[in-house]
Amino acid sequence: MVHPRPRAILLGLVCMAFLAAVTPVSDLLIQGTWIAACHLPMGAIFVLSLFLLLRPLTHRFLKSYDLVTIYILMLVGAGIPSLGLSAYLIPILASPTYYATPENEWASLFFQHVPTWLAPMEPRSMRLFYEGLLGGGTPPWLIWVKPLALWSVFALAMFSVMYALCVLLRRQWMEQERLIFPLVQLPQEMLASGQNGSFFRNGLMWVGFLVPFLIHAWNGLHFHFPAVPELKLFYDLGSYLNEKPWSIMRPLWAIVHFSVIGFVYLLPTDLSFSLWFFYFVFHAQAVIGVIMGWPIGNATGYATKGFAAYQMAGALATLVLLALWRARINLVAVIRKAFLNASDVDDQREPLSFRSALLLLLIGFTTMLVWSVVAGVSWSWMTVVLLLFILTLIGMTRMVSEGGLLFIQTPYRPLDLISPVVGTAGIPPASLTVLAFQEMIFMFDIRSMPMPSMMDALKLSDQPQFNKRRLSWSIFLAILVAMVVSYLSVLWIGYRYGGANLSRWFFVGAPQLPFRRLSAMLVNPQEPNVIYLLYMVVGAIVMFGLSFLRQQFLWWPLHPLGYAMGPSWPMIQLWFSILIGWLAKANILRYGGIRSYRTYRPLFLGLVLGEFTAGGVWLIIDFLAGKGGHRIFLF
Repeated sequence: MVHPRPRAILLGLVCMAFLAAVTPVSDLLIQGTWIAACHLPMGAIFVLSLFLLLRPLTHRFLKSYDLVTIYILMLVGAGIPSLGLSAYLIPILASPTYYATPENEWASLFFQHVPTWLAPMEPRSMRLFYEGLLGGGTPPWLIWVKPLALWSVFALAMFSVMYALCVLLRRQWMEQERLIFPLVQLPQEMLASGQNGSFFRNGLMWVGFLVPFLIHAWNGLHFHFPAVPELKLFYDLGSYLNEKPWSIMRPLWAIVHFSVIGFVYLLPTDLSFSLWFFYFVFHAQAVIGVIMGWPIGNATGYATKGFAAYQMAGALATLVLLALWRARINLVAVIRKAFLNASDVDDQREPLSFRSALLLLLIGFTTMLVWSVVAGVSWSWMTVVLLLFILTLIGMTRMVSEGGLLFIQTPYRPLDLISPVVGTAGIPPASLTVLAFQEMIFMFDIRSMPMPSMMDALKLSDQPQFNKRRLSWSIFLAILVAMVVSYLSVLWIGYRYGGANLSRWFFVGAPQLPFRRLSAMLVNPQEPNVIYLLYMVVGAIVMFGLSFLRQQFLWWPLHPLGYAMGPSWPMIQLWFSILIGWLAKANILRYGGIRSYRTYRPLFLGLVLGEFTAGGVWLIIDFLAGKGGHRIFLF
């Protein structure tokens, strides 16, 4: 058995520290391509590519399994400096004091419900964070130590719950159901090529690599020198839909993401077809609703229509419950092994013993619950919120592991699912106030949450010679490094440049969104909404029906995951590229069969590597040139 060697762990932690420092620079300062805003973080792939490029010089020092360790540590922690924690946490903690005005009445509405340790409510320091230190100076680091340390306790407890769930579900998903884990396939090919070089010697891979790399190179020149004509990859089809009822379909964007085309080639054709098909099914529902005169608005804070968001919620809950039902035998065996030391299952090769995983799950959940109760949330409401969020995390991880979706964003938070059932009038103001912080920081935009990456990491380490126990402790070290370094990076950027002068989303839009919503709920409590509840029931029924038909009939063409993704923000951006990828694979299989599929697979993986490499290269060029706003992948 190969132990992750100390040198590999140390190098992985150094690389994670590097990504934790530069990711906020990319997201907040340069505002370029997000290098950590999906479940295959561009930053981790770019650094891995550099290691493989230097392989002739480092092969005696670093073995192939060392590179696996390094990549895993980057993979799991990469999202934390971005949307996974730090880029939301610090601006949101600073925002109530800075954005409170006599007009919005935040101070009188909810400031009394914010514990002194929850957020640094010192006006001058928060103003300097948003407006910058005039004439230089030293940021007030000490005022942030206590709140960030206490929020880190909650975050670490949440990440512990995620890892424990991955350990408990690993055996079912990898060995029983044999999910394909599409996002693991590119790094696996790259790491295997470090031994035999076959991937990087494949001519079709380099053809695929050069297509996006050269197109983005040309468009990068256009960004810096506007006289160079642009090769358009973005088309606003919604601009042609100005009349009702068709205008309800906006935004309708056709965007060419080469990496998405590449990954879709790895997916089953029924899944890739269903993703874009159901996207338009939901648009058809919206058009019919306008014709019928029904009020159709967006889910609060999201681009997804409300009726679609609640159907997605019901579908995702059903997806998770069905997955847990299929895993019931394995989960019972896990519990028997943990508490009775039963011999029908062995946990010696698991990342943690099953007893340790269950204890970690219990301790993490209890810590989050106690933390929230001390902060002011009713224990009963917090229990419901945490269970709903855990359900969402399992569903998100399932969609990534089975469907290879680059990023998931659910257009609802736990309170959005609670309010249609019981309203918000019965939830104490103190609970709503603390939940406003928690939901926005952790539950609003989950595309960088590390649970899918944790499961992918376990898949990468699923080799007989790999010691997963030592790797588990290394993963938690990487998470801790990512948190601490990214805190310092975000604080330095805010105080050095003034957050209000930088990213409009991270420093203006996102920090005010939860408290505007909170104010609305405190002034006008939401009543139970039977219509939204019915939408959730419809979503659950449709998902159950799709799952049943898929299980009973091999010819059934629609995949349940396509319905669960709905018209969410990822699909708004990716549907066109998914359509192209589906067409490419369907025609290759139709006219060339499985042999042609295997032949052209390196070509499509090359599309992914080429676009990711271009993103990393142009991020460096833009930083050196001092020009931001150049984004080539995802919005």
